[in-house]
Amino acid sequence: MTFHDDWSGDPPNRREPKRTPVRQIPDLVSVANDTKWRELRKAILELENNQQPRFRCMDVETGRFGPWDAEWFYHWMQGGWDWMEWVDLQVHTPQHRDIIRSIIKHIRFAGEETAEGFRLYGYVRAGQVVDYI
Repeated sequence: MTFHDDWSGDPPNRREPKRTPVRQIPDLVSVANDTKWRELRKAILELENNQQPRFRCMDVETGRFGPWDAEWFYHWMQGGWDWMEWVDLQVHTPQHRDIIRSIIKHIRFAGEETAEGFRLYGYVRAGQVVDYI
């Protein structure tokens, strides 16, 4: 089943509470925008449920990362994406890695492959060298 997402913004009746804007951290540089995160969500939701990777996010404001989660429809977009320093995607098999890599390459995310799957960056530290997957 194909996922159709006509959403181009928050409908007035479904707005999440506004978060405090990310504080200005001088050594952080943004490398992903809301469009990239929305495209990733849409592409993942178009996969079969057993092909959707689990994710966990690093919070740039607190310096903590959350637990692994697999709920892409609501949890992924709660509070927007401006707080995510990076997100890890967990893959299950070499074939699953290939599917997720293809999605990431198409969207053109800055990141790296990891033993668990992929790390996609929302922000990088000044001077940190990252490449596109």
